[in-house]
Amino acid sequence: MFRKLLVCLDGSALAEKILPLARALTAPKEGKLTFLRIVPEAAALEDDYMRDCARRYGAELRFLVSADPGVAIAAELDRDPHAVAALTTHGRTAWTEAILGSVALRVIREARRPVVVFRPVAGGREPPKTIGTIAVPLDGSKFSERIIPYAAKAALFLSAQLNLLQVLPPHAALTPLTELQKSDVLESSYLQRKTAEIAAGHGIEPQWEVLHGDPADALCRYLSDMPETLLAMTTHARSGRERAVIGSVAATCVRRSGVPLLLYWPR
Repeated sequence: MFRKLLVCLDGSALAEKILPLARALTAPKEGKLTFLRIVPEAAALEDDYMRDCARRYGAELRFLVSADPGVAIAAELDRDPHAVAALTTHGRTAWTEAILGSVALRVIREARRPVVVFRPVAGGREPPKTIGTIAVPLDGSKFSERIIPYAAKAALFLSAQLNLLQVLPPHAALTPLTELQKSDVLESSYLQRKTAEIAAGHGIEPQWEVLHGDPADALCRYLSDMPETLLAMTTHARSGRERAVIGSVAATCVRRSGVPLLLYWPR
């Protein structure tokens, strides 16, 4: 899964926050780590700092001259169907959704594969230097399940535990106990079925857990005590005239979870 990781850098300190995580993702199987530095003009190619940074991480450094980083990164991914892009982003709230940087959204929309995204949380923890868990939120839809093959590959590559999650809305206080039990059985059955399918199809035995509450809030609470986790999920990526947005659950997790995400927008 992470045998070729393309880390997208723009020369900012924010972009470099993802570097320890990038090394953690490639290290288990000695994957290839490439730093992709997009510059607006050829004069910016003389960057001794980035060359030294690449040497410290054992990475290849590549420069691309482009006025549109998102287009340049998407073109690189087209040329190498096995590479996975990784980048930091600034998730900012806009009503109930998040504005991703136009570069991050363009990469997610054009990659045709999952993209590693990390947003440092102000005053929060640093990105993990190792990944022990791949968490996969499922809502029972075929759309959410499209991430499963990639999450399973990531778990096998990293020798990480695969955790399937489903979030149920909170039950009303007066709901009869028999209805609660019925709901738990139904939801457990769905996750148990998916666990068996993944074990048979991918050779990895997931764990599963049912959470309760608002989906985004429940996921962020779950992840608050699990810093060495990669959250793998599908998302709806849309663009607008003045802003670029992703689905509200993914957006909240980008902003608040403090863990890296493996985001996939199925065409």
